Amino acid sequence: MNQHSLENCIVSAILILIIAVHAYLTVLQAINLENEEVSRFHMGAKGYVSDEVWYVDAARNILRKIFNLEPKQSGSTFNATLIYASKEDAVKATQYAQMYGVTILSTEFAHLNAMYVSAKSREAIDAFGKATNAIDVVYGWILGDANNINDYLNLEHPPTAKYLIALSMLLLGDRPLYWRIPSIIMGVLTVLLTFFVVKRLTKYEELGLVTAAAVAVDPLVRNLASIALLDIFVTAFTLLAIFFAVSKKYRESLLVLGLASAFKFTALLAFIPILLLYISELIERGVNRFTEILNKSIESLLLTALSFVFFQLLVSAPIILKIGFGPWLQQSIFGALSWHLSTKCIGSGCPIASAPWDWFFGMNSFPLYIYPSGYTLYAQGFAPAYTLSLILMIFTVAYRFQKSKPLSKKPWVMLSGLFSAYLLLWIAGSRTQYSFYAVQLTPFIYIYLVAQIYEFLKRDSVIHVLISWKKFLELLWQALLLLLG
Repeated sequence: MNQHSLENCIVSAILILIIAVHAYLTVLQAINLENEEVSRFHMGAKGYVSDEVWYVDAARNILRKIFNLEPKQSGSTFNATLIYASKEDAVKATQYAQMYGVTILSTEFAHLNAMYVSAKSREAIDAFGKATNAIDVVYGWILGDANNINDYLNLEHPPTAKYLIALSMLLLGDRPLYWRIPSIIMGVLTVLLTFFVVKRLTKYEELGLVTAAAVAVDPLVRNLASIALLDIFVTAFTLLAIFFAVSKKYRESLLVLGLASAFKFTALLAFIPILLLYISELIERGVNRFTEILNKSIESLLLTALSFVFFQLLVSAPIILKIGFGPWLQQSIFGALSWHLSTKCIGSGCPIASAPWDWFFGMNSFPLYIYPSGYTLYAQGFAPAYTLSLILMIFTVAYRFQKSKPLSKKPWVMLSGLFSAYLLLWIAGSRTQYSFYAVQLTPFIYIYLVAQIYEFLKRDSVIHVLISWKKFLELLWQALLLLLG
């Protein structure tokens, strides 16, 4: 084995170890959260963590209402949630459960007229439901406690992630750990793609390993990869789109961006850093005319729009066939855009919202889970690293207008571009953003931070930044003198 092959083997082994550690931590947390909820089942716990309740129940409803399928029943018993027209009907039905060989597992519902039951056969539950005038029977894990959640499809977000959650239910069964497997896989892909993006940007595998390790243990990535929310899917596919962009495959990048939007519309915010990378590439090729760059930018925007429309129609086809094109267009496109641009919930009963800059300081973090001990699991990254990245990003602004091509240039463009996109979304009206959205930024925070620190190890780089600020302030002073003179 030659030296190069040996180095590749060592790098691969370290990368596998990093991924294994990340996977272990996320699986362990997913299991611990499930065990915690199951242990409090008698107190009304349902097994869902944070907004999982909306996406998981929607996935289960899509499985049965759109595809006419049901989750795989695990074990020797059948479980189902029975829904009734009124609270009185639900209470009355409990009197007949034993007669049909049905065991009532929970009646702890405040907003849904329902009970959760178990029986040795499906026929027993069906007969019990029919005899007690149940209006719906939902097999699988207990439903969340929300009005009409048995009909909820979460049409304000695209269905792709919910398809994957539903697939895990169909193949493995309906329990919290299984819902979270797609998220765990996305977490692994996030770590892996971080390595390849850094390697492609810097040509240094060592920096790729350091950055991947930082992302692997970041608490925000681990927390989001261990529960069934949408944002970790967006993160993984944003990284894939950026990987194609830094590989100078911009069309492929925009196509992947369209696919990413089929998980959640916020993926489209990555269009700004991708466009900035493309414009930078055009300038490096000698394309300097404004009209030519504008035309290329419009072409990129149109390609992104076409990719968006194509993938939205493709993944939503089963839903469109079921509910019709008009209702789908109104709810899943226009309604979704309105939802993303609106202030969703304000007041004491609403989850804590945050502005994009809060994410860098660990401020106004979204509480994902509150343990009985009082400990709260927050959607929050490693704040010191996030804060340092923001400080360095601002500190090096003047440096970015120089003709030099430092190692940190593209990482800076990626992070500042995506952060700017969230700022624009906030300005456009989305004032109730939540800190778990920041997971889309997390890999780029570490990509930039590692590149910038490595660059600053050479003292000349720091001096160049200071000189850039000196030149910028001198220009600003001259402009001020002209204005006042």
